[in-house]
Amino acid sequence: IYSVAILMWEISSGYSPFIDYKHDDYNLAMDIINGMRPKIMSDIPLEYKSLMVQCWDADPL
Repeated sequence: IYSVAILMWEISSGYSPFIDYKHDDYNLAMDIINGMRPKIMSDIPLEYKSLMVQCWDADPL
């Protein structure tokens, strides 16, 4: 479900997530596992934002 949220984020922002991340892939993966998420754009509809946040939650249900 996390990947759906990332696709939603890419569609709403027009950018690739974590493009400015300065560390290696291992550290990026560990940061994501520990809860790091891309910043949500402020101009997206609330329902879209809520679904995206629920999808990338560690326990999405």
